[in-house]
Amino acid sequence: MYERVIVPTDGSRVAVRGVLEGLKLAKKLNIPAHSIYVLETKKYEHLKGSKIQPEDKKNMKKVAQKALEWVWKRAQDAGVDCTTEIMEGDPYDRIVREAGKRDIIYISSHGSSGFKDKFIGSTTDRVLKNAGCTVAVVKNG
Repeated sequence: MYERVIVPTDGSRVAVRGVLEGLKLAKKLNIPAHSIYVLETKKYEHLKGSKIQPEDKKNMKKVAQKALEWVWKRAQDAGVDCTTEIMEGDPYDRIVREAGKRDIIYISSHGSSGFKDKFIGSTTDRVLKNAGCTVAVVKNG
């Protein structure tokens, strides 16, 4: 059926449900999980008005690594084989490109921006519209 469960995270509290539900499916189907964290360096540069400084990028990677370590630990506790990866770019694009046709993406309805007044977050919406595989959206709250 599926080869992997892709569980993207942005390290936010609201991303947790998508990650945990994705790991549950991986356990149930006895397939590996692959968790990704996408650094939005271009967005950061746009907001700052200049190229990202090495120290800032290093700090962003530390945050990403901490989030992925949390996912990896939950996977180990659940007995799920899990790989992790830090990527750079637009989150929706990297998530969509990472997932193969036989994968399933488990993603929370909202991420770090967490705009509760919207039905679905913009990254999740774009993943749904562009993914070439099954996408499961886990509602928060």
